[in-house]
Amino acid sequence: MADAPLVSIVIPTFNRAHYIRDAIESCLAQTHPNCEIIVVDDGSSDNSAGLLRARYGERLQLIQQQNQGPGIARNRGIAAAKGEFIHFLDADDQLHEHKIEIGLQVFQRQPAVAVVYTHYQFVAADGRSPLETPPFEAFPADCFCELLRLTGCHILLSSSMYRAEALRAVGGFAHDVDFRSAEDWDLFLRLAARYRFHGINQPLVSRRMHGAMLSDHRLYGALGRLKTVQNARAYGWQRCFSPAEFDQKEAARHHVYAYYLWQAGERRQARRHFLAAANLYPPEAPQRRAWAFLALFAPPSSIDWAAGAIRSLRRALPGRRNQNL
Repeated sequence: MADAPLVSIVIPTFNRAHYIRDAIESCLAQTHPNCEIIVVDDGSSDNSAGLLRARYGERLQLIQQQNQGPGIARNRGIAAAKGEFIHFLDADDQLHEHKIEIGLQVFQRQPAVAVVYTHYQFVAADGRSPLETPPFEAFPADCFCELLRLTGCHILLSSSMYRAEALRAVGGFAHDVDFRSAEDWDLFLRLAARYRFHGINQPLVSRRMHGAMLSDHRLYGALGRLKTVQNARAYGWQRCFSPAEFDQKEAARHHVYAYYLWQAGERRQARRHFLAAANLYPPEAPQRRAWAFLALFAPPSSIDWAAGAIRSLRRALPGRRNQNL
């Protein structure tokens, strides 16, 4: 025990009293003998804190805060962590009993690696029944450009473990209360810009799929992906894209966010983001200005009709292309 490195497992939770017990039990069952469990209750209204105190007492550290989103909750956990390594776990997921042990073996063999991630298994809401799971995505050790070329995060945060010094060196998660989805992609990009990653093709996490997952909120997701690409302008994108290519990438994120804003009835905000996309990437500006006009004057129920009309217009204009229509 004295020779085993301390690993801090940080679990943010918001109204997950019916799931978090499974997450904590999976942490307590780890074969690695030296783990601390830090639960950050992000303003739950389901008595999560009281239930956790009654059941686990001093076996975990419980921090409570007003609701500020999962990234800021994880930052509270990072600040409280005493471990040389930090592992994140969502409150509705579960770790395989050897998860921490296997990750530490990689860190011990490869001192240049700062992030170790693994494959996972989708499970049903009961936390046990397996569901169809996509194949493992392995990225190179220097994976910044590969991650930036994606349109979202393809590494499961609950599968990842970090050297604490690296996590703190990049500043943890963005301190932004509106950044409630894709904040993990933003973190991985900042880490990948400076450190090496290692993937393990073993399903060492159970990823519970249920109807209340924040990652399924399309408006949050679109905003988070837009914020990530905008932030990445400070991360060294120039080694991966030409200026026009990166402008096109950011324009696409404005376009998708505008589309979901329109669906949500936020027509003026939608128009603003369609126009931002048009200004960023002039080759696709005419179509996006058409979207901006429709978003301001047409109801959200017209979205499907408008999409079809603009696709027809695009086909009628040779040489004009817009992958987002």
